[in-house]
Amino acid sequence: MKRVPLPSDLTNPIHLADWLEILALNSADGNASHADLQRSLNRFGAHNIEELCTGAMSELNKRTVAAGQNYPFAFSGTLLSLKDDWEQFTPYIFCLLLSVCENRRKRVAGINHEMMFEQLSCIAASNYVGGKALRFGSPRKELPASFGDALMKVCAEVNEWGFPSGKKVLHRKDDGLDLIAWKPFPDRQIGKLILFGHCASGEDWGDKINELRPDVFCSRWLGGDKSPIVKTFFIPHRVALEMWDYHAAGAKLFFDRCRIAYWVSNEEFSNATNATNVRWCERIFDTVWK
Repeated sequence: MKRVPLPSDLTNPIHLADWLEILALNSADGNASHADLQRSLNRFGAHNIEELCTGAMSELNKRTVAAGQNYPFAFSGTLLSLKDDWEQFTPYIFCLLLSVCENRRKRVAGINHEMMFEQLSCIAASNYVGGKALRFGSPRKELPASFGDALMKVCAEVNEWGFPSGKKVLHRKDDGLDLIAWKPFPDRQIGKLILFGHCASGEDWGDKINELRPDVFCSRWLGGDKSPIVKTFFIPHRVALEMWDYHAAGAKLFFDRCRIAYWVSNEEFSNATNATNVRWCERIFDTVWK
């Protein structure tokens, strides 16, 4: 069994629940329990141990509901058990690792984890609306590299705006827009459900909630918004229940780790990333917990 140190903040039930999940993933038997947490907190000399354990167990129970069948673990109330090989649950595992690892330790040569998170978020958005999605974030892979050419492609695909030819776009990368999802009608006329999404995989996600303003983006580049556009925000983290309403007020349509995992199958994520999702997770397991 690999050594998994306790998180620095022992008062946060989300961090303690993350610790238990990482412990289960790194344990030979694929399990982690209330007793494991209790013993570790005792050794650390923590106070209010039973209260801390209860908070962590409650958080794990919430995750089983929020992520549904795509939650990698079975939870009895005190015992957390890996359901199957973790490679069968990469949407959740990938987000978990993004959340618990320091930014400098997320870097894996040849793999852009931020782009991969945007790809994952695109799938979640598309499945949620039951429609289509495009990743607009820079550096672009699925769309043309230049900002203007990418916008023209978006206009052609979504069929909602007409990008003014010759409009000066300066040297914009994505102007805060990471993805677009929409639910088309067969007639391909304007007037449809559209999501504009921003993705934030780092620890500073709370500072980025207000970076994307769909109305401003449309006014700048697309001649105004014709259909109502829903602002959407994606993070690989979990949010404390008492802070959810506060953050959701700025995020609008808010996708956290469990909501993303709920809407994305393992096969969809692996296909979208050509299995680099598995390679990145393997590298993190090999280097972070030795």
